[in-house]
Amino acid sequence: MSEIKVEIPIPLRNYVDLIIRKRSPYYDIIKYLIQEMEIHFLKNEMPEIVYTINPRVLQEELEKMIKNEKITRVNVCRSVLALLYGSKLREQEDFYVTTTSGGRKNYHVKVNPATLSRLKLFLY
Repeated sequence: MSEIKVEIPIPLRNYVDLIIRKRSPYYDIIKYLIQEMEIHFLKNEMPEIVYTINPRVLQEELEKMIKNEKITRVNVCRSVLALLYGSKLREQEDFYVTTTSGGRKNYHVKVNPATLSRLKLFLY
């Protein structure tokens, strides 16, 4: 099997590095997100689910748990994208991004055993 080649955009490379080095709050954001995806996947008992990430809602949830001034919408969005690209998920095949009429982005991840495994390998 050939290795998947994913080019990580330059602004996200720093976030990938921060997550790999387990820097807070970036690592905490991703750890929480992967745990939530796994819970929803196991609860639904289906071969694949689409997990939608709304950065505004995620930021509000994280602010309740993690007291850090670096939890901004921009950092949440970039951390999510760093996770998706850093774990070598393929855009359109494993995840896709939608934009609301107001310009906000939502991230949709197709969670199945393979993608969940890649996400966890990136984190740990």
